[in-house]
Amino acid sequence: MMQRAAAIPPTRPRGRPRNPAFEAQILAAAAQVYGAQGWAGFSLDAVARAAGIGKSTIYARWSSAEALLSSMIEGRWQALAQIDTGELRSDLQAFGCLVLARYLETGGGVARHLRRDLTTYPELAVCIGPVLEGVTAQAIAILRHARERGQLRDGVSLALASDMLLSAMESHAGRMAPGQTLDETAIADYVSRVVALLINGIADQ
Repeated sequence: MMQRAAAIPPTRPRGRPRNPAFEAQILAAAAQVYGAQGWAGFSLDAVARAAGIGKSTIYARWSSAEALLSSMIEGRWQALAQIDTGELRSDLQAFGCLVLARYLETGGGVARHLRRDLTTYPELAVCIGPVLEGVTAQAIAILRHARERGQLRDGVSLALASDMLLSAMESHAGRMAPGQTLDETAIADYVSRVVALLINGIADQ
């Protein structure tokens, strides 16, 4: 008669379980380091010092500075995918406010350094380029949904309209002096004026 094999207890993962609070702390520090120094001064060691945590905590999560920077950039745009109010103006307003607020984080340093570093360091273009392309894709998706609802004029170029919106946000952030920022009311006011101009050109009124 065959004996039943002894049950094997489940293997417990080695080390301490990951703490989401640590990851948020690391990503916030990554934004501060990159915003202040750009790619030339960005490293896992520098982020560990800024976050006030051990290097091993970062190395256990990200294998390279490129991977960490990519995670930081991607995390700041995730909320764009949730924008869908069912109305073109309010969708564009929400999109523009989030984009401008992100550009102005760390005094606009992240946006300024990215514009330069993506053309200077090919390794960044490889890992960060697709993330930023996703921002444009989300703007186009908002406009496409508006077209499906019959809210756009015939013949409107979705790519051109999205470029106009994104360029306005980036240009406005780029005009800010280093360290200067805008409060939520000022951001919303600027975006509403841009959206009004855009709506006049593309909406089926």
